[in-house]
Amino acid sequence: MRTLLIVVTLLFLGVSAQAQTTNADTVLTLVQQRFSASQQSGAIHDFSADFYQKAYIASLGRTRTGRGTITMRFDHQDQDDAKTLLRWIYQVPSTQQIVSNGDSLWVYLPDNNQVMVSELDDSLDQSNDPMLFLRNLGRLDHYFTPRLISRDDASSEDYLLELTPKQPSAYIQTLTLTIPAWITAKQPPLALPLRRAAILDQTGNQTEIEFRHVVLNQSPEDALFVFELPEKVEIIKASDLKLNLK
Repeated sequence: MRTLLIVVTLLFLGVSAQAQTTNADTVLTLVQQRFSASQQSGAIHDFSADFYQKAYIASLGRTRTGRGTITMRFDHQDQDDAKTLLRWIYQVPSTQQIVSNGDSLWVYLPDNNQVMVSELDDSLDQSNDPMLFLRNLGRLDHYFTPRLISRDDASSEDYLLELTPKQPSAYIQTLTLTIPAWITAKQPPLALPLRRAAILDQTGNQTEIEFRHVVLNQSPEDALFVFELPEKVEIIKASDLKLNLK
């Protein structure tokens, strides 16, 4: 009996020690490595997915839904000239295109016959960058402080990682990422380490985006991330463009 008690105690201590190593910094580091460690076999160079979105508008007390497709490519994420290329196409509730080649950002609103153009300048204040999260998946710890929070769904083993901007942001009060439990496995699968992202802003609006049907490392061409201006479209240039994902 005494031997059994010692074994059980050792097992308990071992589990406790393992649980302590799975902290917020560890989870965030493992997620970042997927996008920044270009030489590793598990690195994600690009992905395409369907996205489903829910946006709660605090001033209206209403929730709106949307869906579409997204393609992202991560170039040189472990170097100073890192770029994130983006093609985000809304199909519902209305057609909208958000395209970035890493230097410029185009937001096309066909119903208004308008395209908003903004230059992405890394020398500007990062706290006022509405693309901060998406542009820095390989180095989120530069801009956010992480903590693990408990889940409402006790049956899920996924991690809820809450990120708070290190500098006050006009666009993000907190960013909560749902990270699959396999991220801490010794041999995790080659898969997107992000199920959904929920952004809460300073006015109480919350936007939740879920990714499904993910396809990795298809090497999309540069041309996919350059917006071709339609004829007679109204061009609006805004250096302080606020990205509207609602």
